Amino acid sequence: MTRPDEERLQKLEELCSYQGAEIETLSDAVREQWQQIDILKKALLRQRDRLTELEESSGGDGGGGGGHENTKPPHY
Repeated sequence: MTRPDEERLQKLEELCSYQGAEIETLSDAVREQWQQIDILKKALLRQRDRLTELEESSGGDGGGGGGHENTKPPHY
């Protein structure tokens, strides 16, 4: 191999190595983000379940003034 070819090959190998390390870094970041998304999904589902329980226990069957607390009164 001639000297320019060796230099070119060396540059390509360095670039490949750099890109491999960068891909690993990005992969780790994506993995961490998915873990955070899973944690947030679970927390959201717990809050939804808790809200549902609170609505059911507060007499959501219409026994407290005719409707849901968040429903606007008829004069609006």
